[in-house]
This record gives sequence, C-alpha cells and structure tokens, in this order.
Amino acid sequence: MKKLSLLLILFLSAALTNSQDQKTEVFAPFVSRLKAKVQDSSIMLTWRPSRDVIGDRLIYRYTEEISESNFKWAQEIARAASDSNSYIDSPPDQRKYYYAVLLEDSDGKLYKLFIPYRNITILGKAISILPPEEELAAQVSGIKTEVMDDSILISFRVSKPNRELLLFMSTSPMRTAEDLLKAPSPLLLDANTTRYQDYPIPDQDWYYAIIDAGLFKIGKSELFGGVNTTLTPVRLPMGIGRVGFPDTSKLRPLPLPYLLITSGVELGDELSPFSPFMLPERVSMLQSSTSEALTRILSDVPSPSIPQMKAQVLTVDRALRAGGEAYTLQTILNGKFLKGKFKESEDLLLKFLSIRRSDEIENRARFYLAQAYYFQGRYRQAFMEFLLAEDRYYQIIQPWLDACFRCLWKAGETS
Repeated sequence: MKKLSLLLILFLSAALTNSQDQKTEVFAPFVSRLKAKVQDSSIMLTWRPSRDVIGDRLIYRYTEEISESNFKWAQEIARAASDSNSYIDSPPDQRKYYYAVLLEDSDGKLYKLFIPYRNITILGKAISILPPEEELAAQVSGIKTEVMDDSILISFRVSKPNRELLLFMSTSPMRTAEDLLKAPSPLLLDANTTRYQDYPIPDQDWYYAIIDAGLFKIGKSELFGGVNTTLTPVRLPMGIGRVGFPDTSKLRPLPLPYLLITSGVELGDELSPFSPFMLPERVSMLQSSTSEALTRILSDVPSPSIPQMKAQVLTVDRALRAGGEAYTLQTILNGKFLKGKFKESEDLLLKFLSIRRSDEIENRARFYLAQAYYFQGRYRQAFMEFLLAEDRYYQIIQPWLDACFRCLWKAGETS
C-alpha cells in the first residue's frame, strides 16, 4: 500500500512539473525566417517579427556571412519599426552581400545573436542591375544651425545613413545648383554623419547646404530652403576666443584664412599685430660681375629646343565606361579636352576635383588638368600638376615635365 501511494505521489509531481514547463514562455530576442530575394537592382528582405523585444530592428549588410567575429565591420543600413517584417535594400555595387536583422530594446540594448536561417542569411545575394544614383541617394532634411561658444553646430537628418554627404558653406544663400558651383569647395562628410561642428571666420554671415555626394557627382542635386539648405544666416561674434587653444595672437586662426607673420624675415625681430611684413627688398638686377660670369658659363650652352607635345589620353580612359566617376571624367575628355578647348576643360576638371575622388581617378584628372594648363601657356602651373601625378604615371609624365622646364627656361622663369 505504501509503495502504491509513493508511486501515485511521484506521478502527480511529474505531471505538475510538466504542466508548469508548458506554461513557461521562451525568451527569443531575435527575428526568424529571414530571407533575401534579388529584384533586379534591389534585394528584398523579409522576416517574421519577434514579440519579445519592443524597439527598433537594425538591418546590417556585409560581404561575408555576418557573425560575432566580423560584426564590427558590418554596415548598418537601416532601422525598422518593431512591427515591420520587410525592407528593400539597394546595394551600391554588384558584389554578393549577406544580411542580419538584430533587435534593439527601448533602452538601446542590442541583442547580438547570429542564428543561421533565423536572423542572418547564409547565402550571398548580388543585384543583376545597378540602380540609378537617384534611388541610392539619401535625402537630407531638418537642417539647423546653432552657435556654440567658438563654433557653429550644423545638425540634420538623412533618409539613408550609409551615404556620403557634401557640406557646402558660403557667405550668401544657396538656393540653386548654380549657387553650389560658386561656393568654395565642399567638405565630404562620412556615412552615418548627422551633425558637424564648423569653425568659420567670426563677424561674417554664413549659410550652409548639405546634399548627397552621389547626386552632386552626376549634377542632379536639388536644394530646398529650410530642408537641406539654410535661408537664415548664422554668425559668430567678433573677438570670441578659441576654447581649448593657446593665445591666438601667435597662431593662425581657424579655419586658416590667412598667414599671421609674427617675426621679421631678415632679422627675426618680433612684430606687433600692426607692423608691416618687413619682407626683404627685391633686387631686380644682378651685379655686373655676376652677370658677366653667368654669360661666360652659358655661352657654350645651346638654346633648349621645345618638343611638340600633343594632347594625350591614357589607355584606361579610351574605352567609355557605363557610369561612376570614371565616366564623368571621360565625358570631360571627349566633350572639351580632345576638341582643344583647354580653358573649358580646366574649369570642368577643377570642378571635378572639388570633391574627394579615389587616388587613381584623382591622378588621372590632374594629368589632364596639367595638360590643359600646358596648352594655355601656363607652364609653371602645368609643371606643379604633373608633379602631383608623377608617382602614378612616372614614365608618361617625364616628357611633359621636360617640355614644361624647357618652356620655362626659354621664358626666363626658371630662377
């Protein structure tokens, strides 16, 4: 009888425990059934939402299957709401990409769990057609400026955090694309930037505009007052000190608009802020003995012959590309450069170089800019531009440097 009672107690205890386990909910802070499907120029991501964490869903992209070891290199491309179950990505190129969708709670805690077939993809997906730049571009909105001590803080919002932006600043309002071309060279802002601290010249009105770098490259940037360009000027008061810096009377003021010379050139005497630069007096004529010595030395030196140079296009730029910065450069070459319109080519190349380019493209553009200077007879400027591209195209540039030097020699500008 005792054995039967004991067995009955054990059976009831096991049944009660099993019943409690069934009622226990499993905490699963991750989405499930993440899938990626190629749609020509985009990739559609779908997943089953999770109810365990209320907060944003962070979407990441990388060129390898995303894991804990390489997560720090994965790129956050978007944030989605808690109840979302899809996202359309437009990759910038045709490489294979892998994706992860992670959960972030309302306190900002990110659950770094990487589970195949649930919240990460294990097969790379590549688009078959490159999307137009307009689809890739980020829209900038909510631009604001605020004076903070000795600086101006520019804040804004972007629709796509993974895009590079261009920050323009000017002393006059920027309302059209033509205004951007008249403004000084823009500053390239890294992806995921939503604010920038500027140190402009005090006691001067400043206006700012921010646009997608890719749109500016293809000439399709648009400005909207109060959205991505400021219409109200902002100004730093005169006499404001630079926080955290030593006495500015001995330094060049940010952002280096001119050079302050604090000592005399010849004797090194300290100058007051209102003293003249005291540069050495220019000597226009050589002494007679020096002139006679130079004449004897050069009497047996034949006058240098100037080679006949022709406009030269590198092999890599002869085959027209489908798009990108190389295509823009080739458009300049085919449109003006090869037609001998070197002044127009100079203007276009300077605008092309006004924003950051890859090292390869910049070297090629400077090679053509140097030629544009050369054929306008501006040999000194041409010489300096050729030097900037010499490391990349050493053998090609040597004849050009020699031609520039001979032209400068003949014009008496080599001293």
